[in-house]
Amino acid sequence: MTLDNRVATRLQGRSLAWRLGASTTAAIGVVLLTWALSVDFVKASNGGFFGDASTYYTLGHSLATDLDFEYQRDDLARVWKEVPSGPEGLFLKRGTDGRLFYAKAYIYPLVAVPFIWFFGTNGFLVLHAILMTLCFLCAYSFLCARSHPVSALVFACAFLFVSLVPVYLVQLAPDFFIFAIVLIGYYFWCYKEVAGPSSDVQRASWRTRWLLGPRSDVVAAVLLGVGTFAKPTNVLLIAPLLLSALLRSQWARAVKIAVTFGVVVVALFAVNTAITGEWNYQGGERKTFYSRGGANFEGGFPYQDQTKTFDSVGLGRVGGGSFEVLFTRDALLEVFRRNLAYFAVGRHTGFAIYCFPGLMAIFLFLAATRDRAMWQWLTLGAGVGTAVALLLYMPFTWAGGGGPVGNRYFLGTYGVFLFLVPPLQTAVGGLLAMAISGLFVTRIVSNPFYAATHPAEHSKSGLFRRLPTELTMVNDLPVNVQPDRTRQPLGGTPPVLAYFIDDNIYNRERDAFWLKGESSADILLRAPIAPETQAAGVQEARSLRIEKLTVILETGPRPNRVTIDAGTGRRVVEMAASSQQILDVEMPRGVPYKYHPDFPTNYVYMVSISSSTGFVPMFDNGAADSRFLGVMVRIIPTYAEQP
Repeated sequence: MTLDNRVATRLQGRSLAWRLGASTTAAIGVVLLTWALSVDFVKASNGGFFGDASTYYTLGHSLATDLDFEYQRDDLARVWKEVPSGPEGLFLKRGTDGRLFYAKAYIYPLVAVPFIWFFGTNGFLVLHAILMTLCFLCAYSFLCARSHPVSALVFACAFLFVSLVPVYLVQLAPDFFIFAIVLIGYYFWCYKEVAGPSSDVQRASWRTRWLLGPRSDVVAAVLLGVGTFAKPTNVLLIAPLLLSALLRSQWARAVKIAVTFGVVVVALFAVNTAITGEWNYQGGERKTFYSRGGANFEGGFPYQDQTKTFDSVGLGRVGGGSFEVLFTRDALLEVFRRNLAYFAVGRHTGFAIYCFPGLMAIFLFLAATRDRAMWQWLTLGAGVGTAVALLLYMPFTWAGGGGPVGNRYFLGTYGVFLFLVPPLQTAVGGLLAMAISGLFVTRIVSNPFYAATHPAEHSKSGLFRRLPTELTMVNDLPVNVQPDRTRQPLGGTPPVLAYFIDDNIYNRERDAFWLKGESSADILLRAPIAPETQAAGVQEARSLRIEKLTVILETGPRPNRVTIDAGTGRRVVEMAASSQQILDVEMPRGVPYKYHPDFPTNYVYMVSISSSTGFVPMFDNGAADSRFLGVMVRIIPTYAEQP
C-alpha cells in the first residue's frame, strides 16, 4: 500500500469515527434535552427537596430574579409557588454585616442562571443535560483518539451511564456539575497527549486542532479552579498538570497553569468575601432549617413570620472536616484503616460498587504495560491522593452528609480515572465494566429520582447485603433519612441507640422489636454518652463501650432457629414454639465515632440476627396483625467506661 493510500485509509477511518461520535453525541443530547425540558421536577422529586437541593434552588432563583446573593423574605415566599413542602434543609449563614446568605458555594447556581431565566427550575436540568452531552463527547473523543470507535463508544457509555453519575444528574446540587467540569477540564489537558501535534493530525482534525495548542492548558486550569472552589478537596487534581510540565522542563507552561488556577480560585473566594464578609462560604455562624423542629431546635424558616428569625429557629451546624479530629489515635490507627475498606467496597459508598468503570480503567491501565505514560501515572496519583486526603480530613463524613447515594464527595474526582484507559481494540473492557457495574447500579439508574429521594432502598437487598456497612459514618448513612429507623432507644441505662439498616425489622415496640420471618437483619448499635457529671466544678461527659449484650428472644406459635452474629462469633439458638431464651453475647471493642472535636466519642457496633421460620398472627391466632413475624428481640447492653 502506498503512502497516499495509507493516509487516505487513516483519514477515512477517522471520518467514520467522527461521524459515529457526532451522531451518538447528538442523539444523547436530544434525549437529555427533551427530558430536561419535559420532566415535572417537583412531582418526580416526590413533591419536595432532598439533601442540599433547597439551598441551590433558592439561591439560583434569587440570582435569576433578584440578581443578588442575599436571602430575603421574597426568596422564601417564591419557593412555595412551586414546591408545596417548602425549602426543607435550607442552609443559611449570617454575614459579617448581619444579613443572611446561602451557606453554599455560589458557582453552580450562578452558572445555571441563564437557563433558569429561560426554563425556570428545569433550567438546572437543562444545564445538566448539556454538561452530560459534553462529557460524553469528551470521553468518546479521548478514547477514540487511540482506540477502535466501537470500543470507545462502549466504554464511554459504561463510564457515564452505568455508574453513579445519572443519580446526580437529576439532583439540584453541584455534585454532577463538579464531576462534569473536572472531566471536561482533564479532557482539555489530556487530549493532546493522545492525539499528538503531528501535521497529519492537524490536517485531518480541524475540528479539534485548537485543543492541541497551549491554550487548552489555560482552559483546563480555569475549569479545575472552578471545581476546587466548589469542592476544595479537589485541590490535588491540579497537581498532574503542574508536575507533568515540570518533569518536561516546561517552566513557562507550569507557571501559566499555576497562575491561572490560582487566580481563578482566589478570585472566586474573593467574590464570596465581598458578598458575605468571609472567604469561607461554609464558615461562621450557620444553620439548617426545616419546617418541623426537633429535640434541640425550633422548626420554621427565617422571615416566615415575625417570630421566626435566624436566632429563634433552625439547627446549628458544624463542619465534618477537622485537623483536630484527624490528629487523634482513633482517627489515624483505627478509623482510617476501616475507611480504606469502606471506601473501596462499602455497602453505601464503595468506589468499586458505584463507580466500577473507574476501577476497570485502573485495571486496564495497570495491565497495559506498553501504553502507560507518565501523565497517566500522575493522574492516578492525584485520584488516589484525593481519596486518601478526603478520608484523613473528613474521617466521619467522607462520603457526604444527608444520606447520599454512593460517595458524592468523591464523584467530582471519579471523572479523572477515564483518562487512565489505554488503547482499546475490542469492546470487552467496556462490556465487562457494564456487566459488573450493572449488577449494582442498574436498579438505581433505572429510576434515579426515586433513588435520590430513597437513598437506602437499593442497599437493603441483593448483593449489597454482603458488603460491609460503613460504621464510621453512622450519622450520614442513607437510613438516616427515615427518622423512625434511626436512633431508636432500646434497653440499657442510658438506652443504646439502634439503626435498622434494612426492612427486615419492624418498627420498635417500646424497647423491643420483631424480626421478620425467614429473614436476616442488620442492626447498627451506637453506645450512648453517659450523663454529664460534675467533677471539680468542670462538666465532663463519659464515653461508654458495650462489653456484652443480653439478648432476650421470644418465639411465636412455631419453633425457630435464631442466629446472632456480633462480630465475635456466631451464636445459633434452637427455640421451641412460644418460648423464651436469654443469652449473653460478647461484643468487640467497637468502632470509635467522633464527628467533631467538641463532641465526645461514641462507639458503634454491628449485629446481625436471622430467623429461620415465621408466622402471620392473623392466620395463626386470629389477631389483627398481618405481619410475617419471626422472633421478638430485646437487647440490654452492659456498658464499660472508655478510659
